[in-house]
Amino acid sequence: MQKAPHSGIRLWLSRLWHLPDRISWMQPLPPAHRRGIILALIVVLLAFLWPVSAPRDSTPRPVNDNDGKEVPLQAEIYNNSPATQPVPDKDRWRSYEIAAGQTLAQLFRDNNLQVNDVFAMARVEGDDKPLSSLHSGQQIKIRQDSNGVVTGLTVEGDNGPVLFTRQPDGSFLRAQ
Repeated sequence: MQKAPHSGIRLWLSRLWHLPDRISWMQPLPPAHRRGIILALIVVLLAFLWPVSAPRDSTPRPVNDNDGKEVPLQAEIYNNSPATQPVPDKDRWRSYEIAAGQTLAQLFRDNNLQVNDVFAMARVEGDDKPLSSLHSGQQIKIRQDSNGVVTGLTVEGDNGPVLFTRQPDGSFLRAQ
């Protein structure tokens, strides 16, 4: 007795149709939803994997005069602060206490101060690392100008108080 050629195809299609019934994590869903989810996944995969040809643009492209030698553009940073720094008000020193597990950057964030100032101070911090070795309960004094810009910071280091002051170019200088 010979099998009809269609019976093998039917058997394969039947197995494929009932494949979602054997996926255990889809058990709470009805069979139609299971098949719909698998079909949607196949369509999404095909959409991501479908090859796309590059668009053909008929607009002429400019010709570079530098013979293929491209020079990367570099941004120039200007100090946008006024030419004359406002004289810091001596009464603008504020004391802050470091909480348990708090870093100086977190202290600045919590008090709406520029966190980039912490990174600028860390560049000139020195080998004893007074900014990196803060502990709970330690007092930090921060001086701000009338615009709220940090112009100084004092922290008690191993060798006594350490002062960081803002320079006219925006960087900080460490003084002891």
